[in-house]
Amino acid sequence: MQLFQVSLPNFDQLSQLDQESIINNMNSLFHGPIQHCRFITFITPANLSYLERERRRLALSVPDEWRRRGLMEEVRLIDQVSSGEQMRHARHYFIDFDDTISASDLAYWRVRATSQNKLRLPIDGDYIEAPDHMIPILDGAKGKTEVDNSRYKYAVIASYALRGGWDWHHPLVQFIMDATGPMILCLDARKIHPERVAASVEFWEGMRLNGHDRSAQIRRTESLEAQERQRDESLFHLRVLFMLLDKNSKNLLSRVKSLRRLCTASMNVDPLRGYQRAAAAMFGPHKNPGGLPAGHYNTPSTTLAACSGLWAIGREQETEGLYVGISQGEVAKHFHFLNWQGNDPFHAIGLGLTGRGKTIFFQSFAWRMAEQGIQSIFLEPQGHSRRLLDLAGGRCVSYNRISYDTTRINILDVVYENASEQLDHVITLLSLLLDPLGQQPRTFTNAEIAALRKALLMTYDRYDWEEELLVDHTLTPTLETLCAKLHQVACGQEVVLLTNGPAQTAAAIGSRSVATAAAILAEEIASLYVFGDYADVFNVPSNTDLTLREELVLFDFKQVPEVRRSLFYYAILAGINLQVRRHPRKRAIIVDEIHYMAQNSKLMKFLAGMVKTVRTYGAAIMMIDQDLEAFIGVEGAQAESMAAGLDVAAGQFILNNITWLIAFGLTRDAALRLMKHYPDEILPSHVQFLTKMGREKDLGKGMAVIRADSKADMIYAQCRPMEERALFGS
Repeated sequence: MQLFQVSLPNFDQLSQLDQESIINNMNSLFHGPIQHCRFITFITPANLSYLERERRRLALSVPDEWRRRGLMEEVRLIDQVSSGEQMRHARHYFIDFDDTISASDLAYWRVRATSQNKLRLPIDGDYIEAPDHMIPILDGAKGKTEVDNSRYKYAVIASYALRGGWDWHHPLVQFIMDATGPMILCLDARKIHPERVAASVEFWEGMRLNGHDRSAQIRRTESLEAQERQRDESLFHLRVLFMLLDKNSKNLLSRVKSLRRLCTASMNVDPLRGYQRAAAAMFGPHKNPGGLPAGHYNTPSTTLAACSGLWAIGREQETEGLYVGISQGEVAKHFHFLNWQGNDPFHAIGLGLTGRGKTIFFQSFAWRMAEQGIQSIFLEPQGHSRRLLDLAGGRCVSYNRISYDTTRINILDVVYENASEQLDHVITLLSLLLDPLGQQPRTFTNAEIAALRKALLMTYDRYDWEEELLVDHTLTPTLETLCAKLHQVACGQEVVLLTNGPAQTAAAIGSRSVATAAAILAEEIASLYVFGDYADVFNVPSNTDLTLREELVLFDFKQVPEVRRSLFYYAILAGINLQVRRHPRKRAIIVDEIHYMAQNSKLMKFLAGMVKTVRTYGAAIMMIDQDLEAFIGVEGAQAESMAAGLDVAAGQFILNNITWLIAFGLTRDAALRLMKHYPDEILPSHVQFLTKMGREKDLGKGMAVIRADSKADMIYAQCRPMEERALFGS
């Protein structure tokens, strides 16, 4: 006899072809070497006491009350779920009585152990038999026995008939999902040889003719049906037994009654009154335990795919990380945590249509990170961050309302240690500034770029780069100074041209074009941003606080005209990028509506550069939008997409360097695009799930698919009560 502790891959996480392949291989296993086997599954409500204890310990280790209260609400959520017995854990055993199974035959199983000592029932000690259950006893005083209430009482129910076949979802999965207490399930399969079926038909035909057995006609019909089925495939005797365990007799008998009612929808049930002790022997490595009543039925081997209902049940519960929600994609629900350890980049992408819950999720996630000492910086254009400000209670939070009325941005602020990178940065900002209608960023000629670089070097020339420009932005020269330097470039080049006379060289022609470009740029910039109505915003020192001192830093771009959001996003992110490099710590930068960056290829390259470099400084980038289109466009139609200016290579680089992704409700095309990008993790079942969630009134809001640790999981991104009160309505 061989005994294996086994499990199989989560069926929901496999493609349709893989599912069919596994079922076909299982059928061939039963058709081939296997003769007699038994499956035993231990199902118990998950013990969340360890998880609750660890999360409580984390909460109590946080000194600030405003952080601790959210973690304590999480502890209460765990306690509620635990008391409601909504989560289960299971262990599965496969017993091969004839030693005919090899490791290659179990290729689709994960074999966890091969020790016979692993299979032990939780019913050690002496029991006495009541009519329909077993009662644990102890030796009492004066030779009397008494009930041992510290151990489980148990009852066994057996099946002995089946109406039709079983699919893998029903009824076994339903039995296990409805288990409100410990339960052990046993499937005992015995191969039927053709000569036995023929002998059975002959025997029951004789019994019917003799008239000595009232059930002979029924048995003859069953045996004829078995003979008919065996023409196509092998047959098995299959007995299913359920052992329910409980320390309260009333609860136990109530569960027995409920299970019996559920079972009769698919099979006839024997309560085994008077046979409880004998039936318990089936839940172990005994090949032919005696004393049991007749209780077999015949079923074709394809229906043994019912065992696949056991595959995905149970998992180890993580206890560390950031709370995400509750898994919905497995039979055994579990709390989902994302762990951020060491120098893990932890970069992420959030996707989802408007109103499906992605913004609320990332707001609550920012709050949870701040609770655990991770600084959260949130940029969003819809004004939702005001609710996050309320959630934080106004403590340890910086709220920045970005608008023309209050915000001052000097695009010359130095945000790079390297002068060449700084010049490129300012030129990018100027290309956005010199597009007043926001329709198409300005594209500079070579002469204009040369003029700008010369003027910028002259602008920064009299300042100490490290001690002044990078430290104190109030010292930074303004656009008015830049225009003056552009005029100097123009005038200086004109003098050179006059001295050359009629014999102009190529260098002279180039100098003249630079001078002309400098003069035109100086006039254009001055007319709009030095003397025009934008001067109060862009021709003054910056007043936006980018020191990032608080645990929660919020930037609200709602008051910024949509045509200018790319400019403001980029300017703020560039300043944040400087602080990330100069003052490393564990922090997350969350950027909502990333398509404002994706509209310009230079901004997308900047974002890809942040993804590449900020992990070195302990920071993560989390980007939110409606669709992967914001990163990679629509194949064959980039020019027509909202990401018309998209740098596809930069977007692809970002996707290849994220650690996790969460997707809420999507259009079917968007969900298929996601599956195409992650074919081994996002499956057709996930596509169907994503296209359905959130479409019928409020049904499915907060439901999502999360891809992390090289697998995808369907979850309910559950908020804590305090998060619901503050954030709902965003």
